[in-house]
Amino acid sequence: MSGDFEPVPVVLVEDNVNDAELALRVVRKTVPGTATAHLEDGERAVQYIDALVTAVKGGAAAVPRLLLLDLKLPKIDGLDVLQHIRRQTELKALPVVVLSSSREPSDVSRAFAYGANSFVVKPVQFDQYLPRIGGVVSYWMTLNEAPGAV
Repeated sequence: MSGDFEPVPVVLVEDNVNDAELALRVVRKTVPGTATAHLEDGERAVQYIDALVTAVKGGAAAVPRLLLLDLKLPKIDGLDVLQHIRRQTELKALPVVVLSSSREPSDVSRAFAYGANSFVVKPVQFDQYLPRIGGVVSYWMTLNEAPGAV
């Protein structure tokens, strides 16, 4: 993974190709020119996080401005990825927004218990996707003041 690592302001962890394409399109439209990393499963996300921590410790990278995390991921579940992130002292300021199709109260509760900053249900209808996800991205990327972020 170290050869694939590149520090970026927005990290997306999403296994569904269509959802990932939409989310990345929203990021580009909301904050033009923003570099992103797309990780398609939980295992790659954990590898990326480990490489990021090493880079942050060595001064070679700053903490991203935003990590968008799906819950239902292959290989390693999104909640396990979230717990891994929150165990990293260097990433305590990393905003993690869970983007999920689930409205299950247990998923929402567990995500917040494990350190999510926000939980957003992915819109089913395309015309609702841009305003909802765009609002999330706009808040974390332009309104929120982040310490030491990329």
